[in-house]
Amino acid sequence: MLTISTKLLIDVLIALGAFVGGWFLASSNGWPVGGSSAWALNAAVFALLIIAVQLPARVYRHSWRYVSPPDLLRIVQVALFATLGLALFDYLFFRSAMGPGEFYGFTWMLATGGMMLVRTAVRAVREQRLAELLLPLPVKDVDDSQPRMLLIGSPNDVENTLREVIDRPDFGYIPVGIVLDDDGMRGQGIRGVRVLGSTKVLESIVDAQTDGSGTDLALVFSTPPALMKELDPGAIARLRKRDFRILTLPRTAELSESDHRRFRLRKLRLEDLLSRSPVNLPLEPLRSGFRNRRIMVTGAGGTIGSELCRQAAALGCSELIMLDLAETPLFNIDREVSERFTSVKRRALLRDIRDGRAIREAIKATRPDVIFHAAALKHVSLMEDHPKQAVETNVLGTANVAQAAREFGVAQMVLISTDKAVEPVNVMGAAKRLAEAVIHRMADEADGNTRFGVVRFGNVLGSNGSVVPILRSQIESGGPVTITHPDMERFFMTVPEAVQLVLHATIEAARNGGEPAVYVLDMGEPVKIVDMAQRLIELCAPAGKESEVEVEIIGLRPGEKLREALVDEGEILISTLDGLQKLKPNPNSRYTITDVKALVQFSKDKSAVELSDRIHSDVRRIRSVESATITRIGRRMFN
Repeated sequence: MLTISTKLLIDVLIALGAFVGGWFLASSNGWPVGGSSAWALNAAVFALLIIAVQLPARVYRHSWRYVSPPDLLRIVQVALFATLGLALFDYLFFRSAMGPGEFYGFTWMLATGGMMLVRTAVRAVREQRLAELLLPLPVKDVDDSQPRMLLIGSPNDVENTLREVIDRPDFGYIPVGIVLDDDGMRGQGIRGVRVLGSTKVLESIVDAQTDGSGTDLALVFSTPPALMKELDPGAIARLRKRDFRILTLPRTAELSESDHRRFRLRKLRLEDLLSRSPVNLPLEPLRSGFRNRRIMVTGAGGTIGSELCRQAAALGCSELIMLDLAETPLFNIDREVSERFTSVKRRALLRDIRDGRAIREAIKATRPDVIFHAAALKHVSLMEDHPKQAVETNVLGTANVAQAAREFGVAQMVLISTDKAVEPVNVMGAAKRLAEAVIHRMADEADGNTRFGVVRFGNVLGSNGSVVPILRSQIESGGPVTITHPDMERFFMTVPEAVQLVLHATIEAARNGGEPAVYVLDMGEPVKIVDMAQRLIELCAPAGKESEVEVEIIGLRPGEKLREALVDEGEILISTLDGLQKLKPNPNSRYTITDVKALVQFSKDKSAVELSDRIHSDVRRIRSVESATITRIGRRMFN
């Protein structure tokens, strides 16, 4: 590895060589005005300028082994500014130029070319590709022992992937062709790999590459399949059933610390095929917002909680406090974080959020900067039969965490809520709505500096107990696939995407000044469950058995709605951000700690039916709006 002093010395020698070369190319009339001493002084000045221009931007801390086009463009700028500085120096001190104007042009070109050549050579040596730099028509040796791959996606995404593959000779796959989402570039090449056609004829291309039989070919999606308009999902289903390796690039949120420095592929998941076009948001605000901060996640063993842990660790939090009552899931996420994010300090706390004293002691001992409150009971049908547990966990547990957060000066607490809290018809949704109202009340109070926020979203694909794993299990067992109603619709989003939007909402809530607000994730258009079931049958049923898997309508279960909503009456749209909507809750949507204690006391003595009625009664009370005008204005602004 080249040291900074070595890099400086190399550039000084290149600058001196460029100066001498430029002089002899442009001048043939002897020494300039001032003689040989002026000539030598100018050479030294140019070398110093080449160094000085680069120092403010700390260019020498950039590795030459990983030099990229932006780095080479910076070299052009460095040489140009140094040359202009030399011309200014000559005018100010000698009142004349070194020679004809061509001298400065030749010097600039030689300095630029020399510095580019050295940096490119260093990278070529690192990648064992120096022959390609030196020979006019280099010949690549193809390693037949390595598996082949087809790259599928947009030109930009494929080019980025190829750049990573070429940079890593030990990658493990040999690119043999490219399939784009349009046919306009067929026959052309990207980084030396030929475009074989469009995704419309993906199966034909695969057959041509494998002689219609073998499967020694990996299909690598550089672009998410949901973004590829010409791609036939049925083709992917048929290729899956032929045992082709179908891979994709992991989202940034899925990467560990070491993964950011290595190029990894993962298997294409069903969620990647079922989800809508993903929301792409910048990561830099998240890195700056969560780096070196202590993060606590309640419900850390759950689907959302565990993903929050992964992404917080990947963003460089200084300490990760994982809290859950479920022992095995907590153990699993703690072990995963310890293996993937070795530099992140972590604690795994086996605690019950219903135990106010235990939560208070945990927050006092760890002093987190941010708390993500994801712990909750979420299964609608179970909560219909167990309203007491819903109250104690979803309402009392939220109040316990919020009170302790305020008492011990936690900078921010974010409640993870659900679309079922909007116009709730079931106990689970009603309990979450009361939890939201607790957070709104805490945000209203002036005591303390803690900022409270609510993030609300719909279903996540592949979460524990969600519809996709259930339907897949039914399909794999031969059916029938059970659907409660043919018109049933739900919002869906992948887990990493949902959590990334939660993190962005958290950053936005931190700027909110403590005012009560609800952040709603952009879930896209709702999806009919029956359509999703048909898509899963195509993807998962054994080849030729798709028609044998029946879809059975069994009717709505207690507490279910045909369609969910993300915005309630009385909530007014304040602003729309990338992937987010910020809402102002209605003025009455407040639930005090006294209300929580009264509800918990009521739950100790009453039947499940009476408690359920009481929960819904409290929700109706806090959802009342001051006037129909507010509702109309809110609806008009949102639509």
